[in-house]
Amino acid sequence: MAQIFLSHSSVNNAEAIAIRDWMKAQGWEDVFLDLDPEHGLAPGDHWQAVLSAALAGCELVVVLISPDWAASTWCKAEFLLVKHDKSPKPILPVIVSPTPMSELPTEMIADYHLVDLTDGPRSVLFAVTPPGGNRPVEVRFSEDGLRALKSGLRRHGVAANYFEWPPANDPDRPPYRGLRFLEADDAGIYFGRDAPVSDALGRLRAMREGAPPRMLVVLGASGAGKSSFLRAGLLPRLQRDDRHFLPLGVVRRGRAVISGESGFLLALEGACRARGLRRARAELKKAIDGGAAGLRPVLQTLVDKASPTPPDQEAGDIQPKPPILVFPIDQGEELFQAEGQVEAETFLELLKDLLTSDAPAALAVITIRSDAYERLQLAKALEGVRHDPLSLSPMPKGSYVEVIKGPPQGVSGGIARSRSRRALSSNCSSISRPEAARTRFPCWLSRWRGFTTNTAQAASCGFPSIASFAAFTARSTPR
Repeated sequence: MAQIFLSHSSVNNAEAIAIRDWMKAQGWEDVFLDLDPEHGLAPGDHWQAVLSAALAGCELVVVLISPDWAASTWCKAEFLLVKHDKSPKPILPVIVSPTPMSELPTEMIADYHLVDLTDGPRSVLFAVTPPGGNRPVEVRFSEDGLRALKSGLRRHGVAANYFEWPPANDPDRPPYRGLRFLEADDAGIYFGRDAPVSDALGRLRAMREGAPPRMLVVLGASGAGKSSFLRAGLLPRLQRDDRHFLPLGVVRRGRAVISGESGFLLALEGACRARGLRRARAELKKAIDGGAAGLRPVLQTLVDKASPTPPDQEAGDIQPKPPILVFPIDQGEELFQAEGQVEAETFLELLKDLLTSDAPAALAVITIRSDAYERLQLAKALEGVRHDPLSLSPMPKGSYVEVIKGPPQGVSGGIARSRSRRALSSNCSSISRPEAARTRFPCWLSRWRGFTTNTAQAASCGFPSIASFAAFTARSTPR
């Protein structure tokens, strides 16, 4: 799915093409425009279904406003559908032709700051040829307006370079992770889950605007990819949208959900360090031991550091809403194991207290196996906390194409497209459990003539040895 969806009146096709071309020149290449011959509507498409899917999968809707847009019932209906969807998308209204404010929907004027590309000298010229046209059409926008649009795209958390790959701190990081779940560093090669990631982001945005308590529960079968979904799909996008979200590090119970090596204490310490707050671990542990009352001052300081007062802020200005804290918890079923249950109960009680009061505002995202969800629902420590369940189904075959073909596109010397097609021709319908992870590396290539496996290649695929690589290859070869 495209990252940005361009909504426009058909009368403004030239302006829409100019905006698309400008976005691509600035680095925003993943743009859906219905007119685009490669990434828009194709002959024979059911246009309403394609538009609905593109809207559902995007991260931002850019609405191109003109008198024709304001006069179009369909255009205004599309705006209202996006705004009031159960998983609402961020909307960036952009004026491409002078339009009286009185002609725009009240909800647009009241809730959004509009970018005006027609205000001031229109010194930036675009020559575009709309579909069916015989000659180029000139479109002019103001330089200040385009600068404001660029700033608006960034402020909405839509980065022009997406996610860097390979990450700067690990230039030799292999793109296929084997059975290991993907981390935030792997966001640039996380493919196949666009729709559920977009759905989750929409729900979290709605939660941010709603009343406490707030909890998103990601449900799925064992091996469905819940950990990768949280770590490489969801959290990097929340971190990028730092005006609205302030995620801590991922908490996983292990042997001790608070004091363990993946516990809440280390996640809190990491968040403080990232914000330049000097807090000794002993000091943070004391705050946690003091319950919600002891921890809230630390969390409030984190939020204050994440939302400093702008230098041009004046006394009468409206203060922007601060980002909401996000507590990501992976492998939620481990919270109900017998070992370390006392600390787990303490953590759940603390979590409930933090979620039920906006001081500061917080939400939790928990991944859990579907067969363990009942225990979370019935947990006395979380009594009264509403759950918004999101079901992460096995990956469909259509997304399987992206999983195999996606990572090599960002890696020089990657898998040839023809070999990816051969891999896809193997027996696979919907995938879940470890086979989903195993297909994210070239283990199948060992069956293809000319491919040799050595220790380094096996390790890059997530195998400790050639023997383990060979054993899996033998097991997974279609009979």
